[in-house]
Amino acid sequence: MRRTLLFSLLALTLLSAALYWTKPENRSTGTVLYWMTQNDAVKRETVALFRQWLVEQGLPPVEVRIDHSNQDITKKLVQGVSGVGGDLIDLYFSELETMQATGMLTDLTDLARREGYGTAMTYPAAYSDITVRGRQYGFPRNVDVTMIWVNRDTFARYGQPEPPQRWSWDEFEECGKRFVAAANPPGTRHRVYYLNRVWPYVLRRGLGLSTFNETMTRCTLDDPRNVEVLRRMYRWTVEERLMPTAADQAAMAADGTAFDSSFGLFASGRFAMIYEGLWALIRLRPLGDFRLGAVEPFTGGFANTEIGSGAVAVYAGSKHPVEARRFLQFLASEPFNLLIARSGDSLPPVPKYASRREFLEPPGYERDWAAKAEFARAGTTIAIAQSKSPFALPSVVYKIDGSAAEAVIAGQRTPEEAAREETQRINAEIALTISQDAGLRHLYDEQVARQRQIDARRAAGRKVPAAWISDPFHLAYYRAQGWLEEEPPR
Repeated sequence: MRRTLLFSLLALTLLSAALYWTKPENRSTGTVLYWMTQNDAVKRETVALFRQWLVEQGLPPVEVRIDHSNQDITKKLVQGVSGVGGDLIDLYFSELETMQATGMLTDLTDLARREGYGTAMTYPAAYSDITVRGRQYGFPRNVDVTMIWVNRDTFARYGQPEPPQRWSWDEFEECGKRFVAAANPPGTRHRVYYLNRVWPYVLRRGLGLSTFNETMTRCTLDDPRNVEVLRRMYRWTVEERLMPTAADQAAMAADGTAFDSSFGLFASGRFAMIYEGLWALIRLRPLGDFRLGAVEPFTGGFANTEIGSGAVAVYAGSKHPVEARRFLQFLASEPFNLLIARSGDSLPPVPKYASRREFLEPPGYERDWAAKAEFARAGTTIAIAQSKSPFALPSVVYKIDGSAAEAVIAGQRTPEEAAREETQRINAEIALTISQDAGLRHLYDEQVARQRQIDARRAAGRKVPAAWISDPFHLAYYRAQGWLEEEPPR
């Protein structure tokens, strides 16, 4: 039955692709690239700007057509392995590793360095979002940093002070309790929350703990620091009601005043703050004229937040590989970066443009200015990519981690039980992965041996060579603590 369903999905996907790409309006006598991405205003302007950029560079014309009907990763994979993938493929969060494993992405490492869109062109913290085992497979079309957005008008409405730019867990708790008490007087329904959510891995990193060890060969969440994170999340959500439970969120989404999204709840004052990326500006700008601010996530000691990119890869089966790579060259160009700077769609992929006035002070959006400056600063100071082990699919790890926190908040597991179970499940995924791939098993064995060397150096109080550490959080944390033996400049 499962095989029949798979073949049916394959057939339907191929037929839909054939139907889309053979429509009269989709035929062209020139070079046409198909870009598997969202069909929104920024993407459409990108296509028009690329056409103009080619003219200015004296290059032959290329038409880019947006294919927004096949964005689901399953459809991308089915088309890619069947030989009919789009020339340009958008990649999100965990999709890079999955698609690279099928061989459907072009290795751009040497070409990108020569053609001007190598890894050195973007944020160092975004390195792991466009590479697998040191090889480059894409380039960002934007780079997103997540911060805590502040509705300054909501704080003023309840006579509460706005949070500081950098703050601790205890400050979050103390300020949050005062805020919800002021916003939800006794005897009234609890309707206003301090914050919509926070991710457990950002809290863990504030205590110096990653999801994995330095070589990402073992999950390390069976640690008292993770237990403390889960305990705090339960207290903030269930006992102190600083953040909504899943049931609270569902109830608000059913409420006609909720605007059916966290953004609407934030704009209307139901959330004083939301933990979202800079891309949220696109959703917030149409919701009214309220004053915005941004602060760092509250920390247990080590200031950090997450960074991630929406990248574009070149399909290995593209009939126009040169033209497809020119599109990636365009993503590193000034016209495209200034487009992203103006649009509010995250940070420009090339860092220098985040310091330009076009990004920091776009005309007509004065209320964005203070917040955008905070995002730009965080992108080059405290932002760290998520830890993605090559020995376990990131999407699976992310799901296991999220379900552990949900189980604690729902009262189904104690923090100790949840931490222990998620560690066991993630390590089981690692064992399964390496058992099915001999090449990966060889890399795993090498990394386990490297981990023993790291542990020995740490036990002896010696610094660890930067090249030995593959986990991006550990690399940043070691550097901040002075534990890293940096490579001498060449």
